[in-house]
Formats: sequence, C-alpha cells, structure tokens
Amino acid sequence: MSKRIYTSILLIASFFLIMFISNVWIFSTTIALICLLSFYEWIKNNFQLTIFGFLIIANFGFWSIFYINLSTDLNQSSYFMYALIITNTAIFDTFAFLIGSNFGKTYIAKKISPNKTLEGIIGGIFASLFFGIIVGYVFDIFFIVLIFITASIFAFFGDLLVSYFKRQSGIKDTGNVLPGHGGILDRIDSHLLATPISILALII
Repeated sequence: MSKRIYTSILLIASFFLIMFISNVWIFSTTIALICLLSFYEWIKNNFQLTIFGFLIIANFGFWSIFYINLSTDLNQSSYFMYALIITNTAIFDTFAFLIGSNFGKTYIAKKISPNKTLEGIIGGIFASLFFGIIVGYVFDIFFIVLIFITASIFAFFGDLLVSYFKRQSGIKDTGNVLPGHGGILDRIDSHLLATPISILALII
C-alpha cells in the first residue's frame, strides 16, 4: 500500500508540474511517450485485436495533443481544462474503488473484473457530479457537470475494456513500471475513452 501511495503522489505531482509549465512540446512528448509505452504493454501481454489497441490508445493521444493546442472560449487555458478532465476521471476511479470496496454488494461483469460493483460505479458518478458542481460554481461553467458525468461512465467502460483483455491474457497487471499500480496501461485505462469524449464535448 505504501508503494501505491508514494507512486500516486509522484504521478500527481508530475502531472500538475507539466500542467503548470504549460509547454506544448513537453506536454506532447509526455503524452506520446505514455501512448508508446501503453501500446508496448498491449503487444507484450499478447492482447488480442492489436490494431484496435493501437487505435484506441492513439485516439487518446491525438485528442489530448490536439486539444492542448486549442484556445477555449471558457476564459481558461486549455491546460487548465485538460487538468480538470483528468482529475474528474481520477476522482471517479478513486471513489468507485473506495465505495465499491467498502459497500459494494452488487457485482457486475464479474467474469471480466470481479471487484467492480454497481454501488462503486454509482458512488464514482456521484463524486464526479459533486466535483462538477464545485467546478461549475467556482468558474461559472455549469455545463461541465454533464460532461463530467458522461466522462465518468466512459471511464468505467475504458477500465472494463482493458480488464477484459487482461482477463483474456490471464494477467492481473499490464506491467510493473509503476510500483503499487502495475503498468502504464493500468494507470490510463479509464482515461482512454473518458478523455476523448470530454474533449469532444468541450469543442463541439
């Protein structure tokens, strides 16, 4: 558990440092590296549908880099909005895990991911709702609430998708590069679908 906490602190600090620096080359290089390592893990673990894996990972990378080069009409920088998108998914993940672990009784997709529960998902969605309300109130962008709730649902399916391929390959984690967390793909699975859908909702 201590390794997981230390790694989480390091990842969070690194992420917000990159957001604070707000350099498009540093950001783009980091995202590209994350995508390359994730796809390497996909291949290394003999996941099926290699082209599908490439497309879904590349889609996450493309929209991340594309969005960060856009100026928004929200009077906030694209880095700030991107940080909110990633933070929302992390909040959903965290509360879905905590509530599911402590109060979860209704298991869903047990053959794919045995620890996921309906109570956990609902708890994660409500956490995203609460986060969205706070952000909407503070920055006067209340439409963000709907985006965050939608993204949290896609986050669940992104997580479930990678869990399916892990189950097919008979592994628990996609790697061990992140102590206490597993691989890079383990860390971004929820973001693979949630981030692109959030960005599309913002720019459409």
